[in-house]
Amino acid sequence: MKKSLLLIVMGGCVGLAVFFWSRLLAGGLPWAAYLYDAGRLLALAGFVFMTFQYVLSSRIRWIEKGIGLDNLINLHKACGALIVVTLTAHPMLFLLSERLQGYSTPLGPLKILGLITLLLVWVTAGAALIYGRIRIPYEVWKGVHRAGYVILPLAFFHSVFIGSTLQRGPMRVFWAILALTYLAVLAGKIGRRFTVRNRPFTVAAVNRETEDTWGLHFEGNHGDYAPGQFMILQLRRGGRVSEAHPFTIVSSPARKGLSICAKSVGDFTSTLGKTQPSDVAYIDLPFGVFSFLHHDAERLVFIAGGIGITPFMSMLRYIQDRKLGREVILLWANKTEKDIAFRTELERMSSEMPSLKVVHILSRQQDWPGEKGRINADALKKHVGDFEKGEFFICGPPQMMREVQRALTGLGVPGKRIHTERFALR
Repeated sequence: MKKSLLLIVMGGCVGLAVFFWSRLLAGGLPWAAYLYDAGRLLALAGFVFMTFQYVLSSRIRWIEKGIGLDNLINLHKACGALIVVTLTAHPMLFLLSERLQGYSTPLGPLKILGLITLLLVWVTAGAALIYGRIRIPYEVWKGVHRAGYVILPLAFFHSVFIGSTLQRGPMRVFWAILALTYLAVLAGKIGRRFTVRNRPFTVAAVNRETEDTWGLHFEGNHGDYAPGQFMILQLRRGGRVSEAHPFTIVSSPARKGLSICAKSVGDFTSTLGKTQPSDVAYIDLPFGVFSFLHHDAERLVFIAGGIGITPFMSMLRYIQDRKLGREVILLWANKTEKDIAFRTELERMSSEMPSLKVVHILSRQQDWPGEKGRINADALKKHVGDFEKGEFFICGPPQMMREVQRALTGLGVPGKRIHTERFALR
């Protein structure tokens, strides 16, 4: 599914809610009464957005395949903001309408249920907003979002039994379809979890690539994936199963087994070095659209920052395994020589693949005999030269990616030939 088609479907569902709502509007009422109707409309829209929240975060492959999980997560965040706004304004407009008309309805059980639902929305959105800004364990954030699966059922019962818009007619049928969509997503997640748990992998080796970077290698039947895609990994160590985390696959699809490489920057990645061979891994794959296989080009420019080299290692290994003969330029920015993982392998690749050019650019080592500084427009002009052809792939820290993307745009590379992917589960 394409992103534009998904947006059309979402917009169409909101449009249906607006259409059904408009048919129930009565004329000749005081203007304050229409504040009540506006509150009803916001509740209807919020419920539709809420249903799609679960769809967007469900990792349904036939949806993610054409869009990319990073784009779905960005839509998920935007939907979250819309839900907070619409559902918060919903009771406020009701209350304002009643006050202006000089009456108030009692706070019954169904209204209390609605307030509880709204409180859970605030808690879930608040956890997402502050995560990364203050130190909250990933497991806590994940637990809060997992608990968010009760929000829509609560909202459903509140809306069906108290909402006058849903008492009869096609709107009630539409609401049932949305509820069934939620149940289908939930059943799909449970089914996939069961499948993944019944297809375990084994940790075959744990290697230290650099001072703070670790590589894990897994044995198991991984199926097909494209070079540059990523997996969702859980490790069972010491009898405990970790939360799910995304990692780029650095191995080639043409080889047996799977490999990842990660820098120790978080609570989970800092423990990867403690993983033992024979530990069990649960792996869900593949995800992402960041692969040169999706683009017909004989010239590829890979631009990496730090651990952003991982998808490019998978692509380079695949190109070498399949003897594709593509012209490849790899620009890789690191702080010092000690941060260069896979250095020996890349040197061997360069000697064996005449069409491969590797350029290391270091920012904090003045005695480095090669390129120093950052990947900017000057470095791109020097080492890429021709910007009229080829596909450009960027992976690294967000700020670095934005700067390189701006530089490429300034050098005349159209956006359709610049590819990035920021995968995350939040």
